[in-house]
Amino acid sequence: MKKAMVMWGLVFLMAVLVLVGCSSGGSSSGGDSNPPPVTNNQFVGSWAISDSTGTVGYLYIESNNAFVWADIPDKTRAHFSGTGSVTNGTFRGSFTNPGVGTGDLVCTIAANGAMSIDFIEHWHSPDKHVPYTGRKL
Repeated sequence: MKKAMVMWGLVFLMAVLVLVGCSSGGSSSGGDSNPPPVTNNQFVGSWAISDSTGTVGYLYIESNNAFVWADIPDKTRAHFSGTGSVTNGTFRGSFTNPGVGTGDLVCTIAANGAMSIDFIEHWHSPDKHVPYTGRKL
């Protein structure tokens, strides 16, 4: 009797595990069954960066707060990269500009969606602050 109860218990447990494993996570319309994670980090994405002369670069910020600054619209061709964090609506990230020195980005986003960037160059004394504006692509 005990063996039968144990066996039925195991059958029941296996059935539950199979049903849980078969729960629908995809789309019946052929969509991606592994959608990207949802993030509320407004900095995540691709940005065209400009100064008073026009577009000067591209900033790519990932959901893990890693970023790439590229001279052309291709994030695989980084001029430099770094990591940052978001606190109280401000993204702060540190980087090393190869052959030049270290720096920081301090970014905020206005109500109109424009990103203000304080590009801080530590290779100057005192630090040089260069303002840029980002437009989300």
